[in-house]
Amino acid sequence: MKFITSFFRNYKFGLLAGFLIFSALLFAFQPRFIDKFALGIEDGKFHFRSAVGMTPKPYEDMVIVTVDEYSVNKLGRWPWRRDVIGDLFYNLRHAGVVTLDIVFSEHTEPERDSYLAEKISEADNIILGFFMRDNATQETTDDTLDALEDCAYLSFKMLDNTTAVKEFPYAEVNIDEIAHMGMTCAYFNTEADADGLYRRYPITYIHKGYLFSPLGIQALRYFMNQDVELVIDKNGVKKFALGNIVFNEQSYFKLNYYDDVKYISAYDVYSGKVAPEFFENKIVVVGVTETGVYDMRPTPISPITPGVSLHYTAISNLLEGHLIKWRSTWDYMLIFPVLLIISALSFIKKQYLRWLLYIAALGSVFAVSYGVFIYFNIWLREFYALFPSVLMIVGTEAVAFFKTELHAIEVKKAFGSYVSPELVEEILSNPDGLELGGQERDLTILFSDIRGFTTLSESLTPTALVSMLNRLLDPMTNVILRNRGMLDKYIGDAMMAVFNTPVDVPDHPDKAVKSALELLETLKEVNAEFAKEGIPVVDIGIGVNTGTVVVGNMGSKVRFEYTAIGDSVNLASRLEGLCKQYKNRIVISEFTRNRLTLPVICRVLDRVRVKGKHKPVEIFEPMTDTPENRVLKDSFEKALDKYFNMNFNEALALFLDLAEKFSDGPSEVFAERCADFLEEPPAKDWDGVYTLKSK
Repeated sequence: MKFITSFFRNYKFGLLAGFLIFSALLFAFQPRFIDKFALGIEDGKFHFRSAVGMTPKPYEDMVIVTVDEYSVNKLGRWPWRRDVIGDLFYNLRHAGVVTLDIVFSEHTEPERDSYLAEKISEADNIILGFFMRDNATQETTDDTLDALEDCAYLSFKMLDNTTAVKEFPYAEVNIDEIAHMGMTCAYFNTEADADGLYRRYPITYIHKGYLFSPLGIQALRYFMNQDVELVIDKNGVKKFALGNIVFNEQSYFKLNYYDDVKYISAYDVYSGKVAPEFFENKIVVVGVTETGVYDMRPTPISPITPGVSLHYTAISNLLEGHLIKWRSTWDYMLIFPVLLIISALSFIKKQYLRWLLYIAALGSVFAVSYGVFIYFNIWLREFYALFPSVLMIVGTEAVAFFKTELHAIEVKKAFGSYVSPELVEEILSNPDGLELGGQERDLTILFSDIRGFTTLSESLTPTALVSMLNRLLDPMTNVILRNRGMLDKYIGDAMMAVFNTPVDVPDHPDKAVKSALELLETLKEVNAEFAKEGIPVVDIGIGVNTGTVVVGNMGSKVRFEYTAIGDSVNLASRLEGLCKQYKNRIVISEFTRNRLTLPVICRVLDRVRVKGKHKPVEIFEPMTDTPENRVLKDSFEKALDKYFNMNFNEALALFLDLAEKFSDGPSEVFAERCADFLEEPPAKDWDGVYTLKSK
């Protein structure tokens, strides 16, 4: 039990430490099945940026010449005759660089193959494309490799004997007649992520021991007339530099997609509708977008993105500085603070406020991630901050729920037997209002005692006595609980109840006095049953006082109870004892009387100084509001006024009359006092206060 208590006391710090470690490991290893889901969540940044119209514009002097549906309808199914393609390429001769997302790997009519080769040579600006494969039926020949060798990175530094750069054993290349006519060549392979979407662009691949460049980078090498600085180590590309474009520790870069891609129909170029001069010093990417050819790729912006646009996007990203920047450090700087914030928020006691701030914290992750992407092209993997945070919220709230349930069980166990079920529910609904341990509270205390119980016990068997006591205390306890009181304890035949604890009962003096009056009605009903059964009837005395007391768990470590202690409790007990002195059933203090709003009659009984107290207390008797009780109250208080003014003769006559007419116990008591004072008058400085010699 001690372990469980300790756990629940410190579980939030344990959860925080656990989730910090969990999130670090999750982000470090990024399991494939989780990463597939994470990638899809993070793609929302592209759609949001597009929706708010903040997508950057691509490089202005670059176009895609596309073999589209219109061109196919005009020139026939793809692939076209080589002479047609040759004329198309010749019309692009003024372009700065023309890079082909196409490979001519099969022979056709020799004269047409030669014609295409001739036009490629005449244009003198074409970068041929080839395709690498993991599996193929044909090996790369020596002649083909000779052509490819001129396209490879010739200058690079290798730091280790092995590298993680991806290697392909096969390549689908251009036929020899064409392979030697281009300015250079490059592969047009791209790779999908774990979920099948294309988001990244490779910097280099290996084939037959050579490092090759992709179309996008090769186009820039020639367009910028600068060579690449390339450093390779065992982990892949350690450094890539092309002019001001620099990558460190990455073999791929993330594509920053555009909304506006410039397409020109291949037929319009072939037919001269778009003049050759239009392409002056432009970068041109030639590819197929006709859906029947199926050169389509699913990307974050569309499930059917033309594959040629990936090269277009890569080139523009590099030229325009639209490269997406990413560092794992930045993600850790997002992940850890969010977890710390979630942990801090979990200490907020108001549930609705806590959940609102949870949602705000998670929303801020999106806001930060989307904001830095839109304004700074910084990519944050927000899923790896959100996922642990959501799990931590669920975990924290789940443990809090079970902690609350455990607390509820303890509260029900502690209070269920001596407060009403409704009050228990109120305690559980507002546990912050329950402070177990010593605290000062303003309470009303009620003591009730059965008169003559000791004598009665001598005439009954123990079994009959217990049965009789239970039949009395059970309905009386229900009266207390019904009026939102707390049964503090049974003391033999006596009962102590308190009002306004453990939760607030604003009108607690009214509730206590109402309970006292209802106890008398309950006693009548029980006595009626006893009389029918031949059981002796009983009487009770009730004392009620209101004041500040200390409430809480009192006792030792091995046994304690929730109770109230203090002078106000002692006074309530003394008031109950006064019922014997004044021969009535209910006595309340001036402190309770002054706060009553009930429609009851309260007659002044006396001013007394109880044992152990120096300051006198005015006491009252509450009575139901009836004509008879009103007469009794008014007449009694007139007689009492004469008594306090030491007019004992007149007071005696009035008290005797009331005692005879109403069988009024307090009138009998004061008649006796008046007779005593007539025989032995009080001192001249008598203040009217009656001092009790016993409890």
